[in-house]
Amino acid sequence: MKKDPIYNYRNVFNEPIKIKQLTNNVSLPYFIKLRDIGIYVLTLLLLFLFLHQFVSFIDHYISIFGIVFYLGVPYLVVRIIEHLQPDGKNIMWFLLDYIRYLFNYKLKHKKICHDVATNYIDQKYVFESFNYKIKEEKNHG
Repeated sequence: MKKDPIYNYRNVFNEPIKIKQLTNNVSLPYFIKLRDIGIYVLTLLLLFLFLHQFVSFIDHYISIFGIVFYLGVPYLVVRIIEHLQPDGKNIMWFLLDYIRYLFNYKLKHKKICHDVATNYIDQKYVFESFNYKIKEEKNHG
């Protein structure tokens, strides 16, 4: 009886979603990852919300600064995040796992002992001293 080969589809399912064709008539010369677009837009929104007054102040003196800042900084963030792999994981999966750990264990003061979540007690334990005697081996000679 011949066994069917076992296929590993991990690489196929971990492949990021890429966009090249925008409409029927418009296509890009290269693929763009959907994740990169999301990170770029999110970074752009955060920069605009928190640093807009600072950028507009500098843009008043250096006219091209706003355009370079709002186009360049999100692009650099996308490139940096693309190359980060803490613990050998994708940065998004790492952050998701870390947030789960933070809410499930760290904030609830739990530890894992023998694969079971236990309550963490931040107290020092003092054990009483125990005297024991070591049996001396008798040399047979």
